[in-house]
This record gives sequence, C-alpha cells and structure tokens, in this order.
Amino acid sequence: MSKILIIEDDNTLLQGLAETLQFHGFETISACDGRSGLELYGRLHPDLIVLDIMLPGFDGYEICKQIRRHDEKTPIIMLTARDQENDKLLGFELGADDYLTKPFSIKELVARVQALLKRTVREKEAPTTVRIGEVEVLFRRFEIHRGKQTLDMTPKETAILRLLAAHSPEVVSRDQIMDRVWGDEYDPSPRTIDNFILKLRQKIEFDPARPEHLLTVHGAGYKLII
Repeated sequence: MSKILIIEDDNTLLQGLAETLQFHGFETISACDGRSGLELYGRLHPDLIVLDIMLPGFDGYEICKQIRRHDEKTPIIMLTARDQENDKLLGFELGADDYLTKPFSIKELVARVQALLKRTVREKEAPTTVRIGEVEVLFRRFEIHRGKQTLDMTPKETAILRLLAAHSPEVVSRDQIMDRVWGDEYDPSPRTIDNFILKLRQKIEFDPARPEHLLTVHGAGYKLII
C-alpha cells in the first residue's frame, strides 16, 4: 500500500483529501504546517507528497527545496490558490512533479496521484544506463556520474533525458516531450522545457554554453548525441 503525506493547513480540505485517498486504497499521513510536514517526511518516508504552498512555518516552496536537497525521487504534487505561470514555474524548478490550482476536482487529484505512482514504479523497474561522452547516466538511480562526481537528477530531468536517449540521434519535438513527460498533468510552456534542458546541459556537458551532446534544433526540438 502506497503511503501519501498530505501537508495542508485547511483542516476541512486536509480531512477530505485523506478520506478520499484512503477510500482509493492509499495510506495517508497528515500535517497542517510546514515544520510538522518535514518531520513526518523524514520519519515516515512517504511514497508521494501532496503539498500546499501557503502554509504556516515553512511554505510549500521551502519544503520542496529542503526535500529535494537529498531526495530527487519522491513525487511531489503542489496545491495552490494561485494560477500564475511564474508560480508554477518556480514549483517545477524547485523539483515539484505536478501542480493543481484550487479549487480542483478530487477525482483529478486521485488520477494524478495514481499516474505519478505508476510512473515511479516503471522508472524503478527500468535499470537503464547510457554513456554520453565522459558521463554515465543511471536512470534507475536518477544519477549522473561524471568522473568522481555524482549528480542527482529530478524525475522530470530523468524522463526527458531517457526520452532523448531512446531516440538518439533523432530530433524529439517539444510536443513529444510534453506528451511523454508531462502527459495530462500540466501543459508546460516552452520556457519550462528550455529550463530543464539548460539544467541537463549543466550536468552532462563539459561546456554547457557550447553543448556537444544535448543540442537544440531550432524550430524542431532537441536531440541527444551519444
């Protein structure tokens, strides 16, 4: 049974989310402020986190940042009353996997939870590695080995790089990346995808400003030269 941590300061919503997720077969643990949420996360190791942004103590952005410092794998769904693109972009840059704007459908939340957990299981079951120049990528571990240095990847970075590696040296369009990596979760802007590509270049390229492996094909998309 998958364990889901819900961090939400609205007690009515918190109780409703917990009861609904339990009805669908999940175990839930709950916190109504940021500090308690971080403590429960560290002690109970949930399989997925549903995280409100506006919280007393630490806000959702700070919690996401602290978790991602040492855990790039546990899926995080952020909840917010704000629907600004910059707010969503910040959440994704900090490592969130999905984003729901209040008010939202409980059925939609359950569907996204199930999709993220299924994807996480698939990724754990795929012991794929690839060498890109002097860099070795371990997809199952969400890691890049660069000499003696080990760099972590977020789930989205891993999914994008795996997709490009699977089609190397062919061009993969932005639409293909959006469909395969985000699906119905969220419709990312070109800027969002560009930011993920930039971060991947910083991890796999000797000189990210002059990439030799992760290339932009203007007007078409991206390709990976292995």
